[in-house]
Amino acid sequence: MIPLINGRAYDFTQILVKILGAPAASASAISYTEEQAKENNYGAGTRPVSRGHGAVTVSASITLSMNDVEAIRDIAPDGSLLKIPSFDVEVSFLNEQRVVTHVLKNCEFTNDGVESSQDDKDVKRSFNLIPSHIKYR
Repeated sequence: MIPLINGRAYDFTQILVKILGAPAASASAISYTEEQAKENNYGAGTRPVSRGHGAVTVSASITLSMNDVEAIRDIAPDGSLLKIPSFDVEVSFLNEQRVVTHVLKNCEFTNDGVESSQDDKDVKRSFNLIPSHIKYR
């Protein structure tokens, strides 16, 4: 067996997330997805004659530490994440073989708050985002 045929895999340690143009060093999880309803249309016979496409829906979430959340609150109107105008989130995968950057366009926070419990070493919370679309290239 020849080791490392494909080189190093993309992994979480290579991810750099930027919110409002600044690195979010505490981002410990990021998730984003696009979905589109697609449906076969039928006419004569038993096989589809065409296919219809619905709207593309986009969703995202990010988990941040209180340090980054409070830095974002410093520029938010009244300190509320819900009042921040649309912004882009850049997610760069810094793989030495091929760096790629995805951009979540026109994001807004859809929730705000704090979660913490006994013995937390780092106060983190997951926030939902509503992007307009994702630019993969």
